[in-house]
Amino acid sequence: MSNYDIDLDARSMYRTLLQGGLALARTQTGYGLVAMRPEAVRRIYELKGRPAEKPCVTVGSMPVLDDVAMDIDPATRGWLAHAAARWPMAVVARLDPSSRLLASFDPYLFGQCTKSGTIATFYGVGELIARAAELARAEGQLIVGSSANLAGTGNNYSLDEVPECMRAAADVVFDYGRAPYSSDDKLASTILDLTTERFLRRGMCFAEVEASWLAFQASRGELWAA
Repeated sequence: MSNYDIDLDARSMYRTLLQGGLALARTQTGYGLVAMRPEAVRRIYELKGRPAEKPCVTVGSMPVLDDVAMDIDPATRGWLAHAAARWPMAVVARLDPSSRLLASFDPYLFGQCTKSGTIATFYGVGELIARAAELARAEGQLIVGSSANLAGTGNNYSLDEVPECMRAAADVVFDYGRAPYSSDDKLASTILDLTTERFLRRGMCFAEVEASWLAFQASRGELWAA
């Protein structure tokens, strides 16, 4: 990352998103489209051909999770902090109706970024998007997005794999090279539903995440038994 001015790019991204723009940038598992305002989120759905009933993910961090989610016990939070620092992944959790950050969403954004009282937060966005999201959080805002691919076609790991229509439509594009994690199957991130304690998607690094989760569950069971 030494060839990139991440702080400068993060501030440029954040300014663009604040003004209703759409950004195209690399996550750890491929390029993604990120937004903050309703008009930009609508463009994501149009560009991808994504069904409206499929929600966008929210760029996550532990401070974001602490604000937007509820019913996560300290042990599970500790496991997630450890796992998310090691592997790209997303989690679904019960949303907190009193969230300060979710209060920044208008009804359309709230509807497209939550589902049945839950919210999906994504860890593994890479340093650029993570820094932009921290700028947003500091001002009571959230960044949301989706992978930069046509619906159902799998992740794109380098910028030249992203459809031209998306590259042209983005208001700002950050080429940070190939994603650190990639696969021949064009896998996205692994998703764990914390409300059911089940995996919703077997994606990148699934074996490692599952093994860590099962070990955590086993250790927790041993503590309860004791």
